[in-house]
Amino acid sequence: MNEQIRFIKVRGAAMEVWEMGEGAPVVILTGMNSPIWEWHPVVQALSRNHRVILFHRPGLGKSEIGDHTRRTGAIAEELNELLPLLGIHEPIMLIGHSYGGLCAQHFARWYPSKIKALLLVDSTSVNLHRLDDLDLPVMDADNDAAWLETCLSYSEKTREELKVVIPLGWDSGLPTPLLEKLSDFQWNPLMYAAMHSEVTWWKEDAWIIKNGPRFPVIPLVVIARDKKSIIRQEDGLPEWEKRIFESLWEKLMYEQTRLTEGSRFIVAEGSGHAVHLNRPDVVVEAFHHLTKKVQENEGAGGSCPIH
Repeated sequence: MNEQIRFIKVRGAAMEVWEMGEGAPVVILTGMNSPIWEWHPVVQALSRNHRVILFHRPGLGKSEIGDHTRRTGAIAEELNELLPLLGIHEPIMLIGHSYGGLCAQHFARWYPSKIKALLLVDSTSVNLHRLDDLDLPVMDADNDAAWLETCLSYSEKTREELKVVIPLGWDSGLPTPLLEKLSDFQWNPLMYAAMHSEVTWWKEDAWIIKNGPRFPVIPLVVIARDKKSIIRQEDGLPEWEKRIFESLWEKLMYEQTRLTEGSRFIVAEGSGHAVHLNRPDVVVEAFHHLTKKVQENEGAGGSCPIH
């Protein structure tokens, strides 16, 4: 499998891009504080028959942060500009996880001719504001304001200072070369500056996406985490709060299937939010399902719903 890492200037800033495999293009948009390398199990599987592309958003990894405010619209524009620079002039299959899923929804609505299928993996919902309406005394302490305060504080520290306050903790099951790439990912002050901007704007961006252009008629699969698995975790949070939160989270995930007719909903049993790490097999199987539907559509000469 062909693999390369290169830096491509997009909107005036160098972007770190990882590619593997040959064939029809697949782009994966990662979540907040999520390095592209942790998608290795999924990338390795998909790249057997596809050209898989991931990139670190500005400020993450070795990508320059640039001068643009970090919002979903900026990421959609960057992806639109990146594709022809990679020699891609055909519609892509797009995978979006968490915040990357919100960005994927933005891209799909604003650039419908450039996407032929979408896989949302425990994606941030355009209705995420509804989570704020829950009365959860303990969990509410970890709200947007707390995130913003932490991100601002971390963005003003040096790498050495961040190493003191943030312990290294990555899945040791990943290959050693990838663990080396991950070693200082979370100690990058620019990432927290980018996250501060993303969190500042994500609810307004969600509203813009929800009220933007119509979602295209394309095959869609939505994967949700296993709420039972989350509730069982020993994390010090009240079980009753987790039950309420996870029930609404799953409902928001299911509502994403209404974006287009005939979409498919999957619960990744035993998985937390990081489905690509906990259950990469579910992601791969869902992708293969989408691939078959895309092939059926192309054979029929147009778009059709999936079942």
